[in-house]
Amino acid sequence: MRRAAAIAILTWLPLSAALADVFRSVDAQGHVQYSDTPTPGSQLVRITGLHAPIRSAPVTTASSNRASNPGSKAAASAAQTGDQIHQQLEQEAAARAVQNDVARTRADQCKKAQDIYNDSVQARRIYKTGPDGSQEFLTDDEAVKMRLANKLEMETACKGQ
Repeated sequence: MRRAAAIAILTWLPLSAALADVFRSVDAQGHVQYSDTPTPGSQLVRITGLHAPIRSAPVTTASSNRASNPGSKAAASAAQTGDQIHQQLEQEAAARAVQNDVARTRADQCKKAQDIYNDSVQARRIYKTGPDGSQEFLTDDEAVKMRLANKLEMETACKGQ
């Protein structure tokens, strides 16, 4: 009898874990995390059947029990809260994308400024291109001023990196 009970428990144990609540959230860096405890902004992942597709629903406040009636004001409020959370997540994702683009652009500008400065330091003679396409070599004093200007531009472009 104990053996039959142990087999029954071992058979049903994985199924009960598969039916537990799972919450999906996205952190500030955009990484998706799954947990068994709700956090602000997380979504409850519901499984309707053992092999059914997954549906996501936003986690709501304590009024979620009252929101189970679709015709109630609480259900409309919960749906509105879900929309607000969705909009907030979209705005946060867009803000992160902008920050990444700005950081990438600044890194490119810094790299270009470093290349220009390094080229001016390594060059024996520095020249300007004249209006007719001819090369006009700078004097030593002018070359020093040009290298200094390139260094200052590099430091400005690379500031904070």
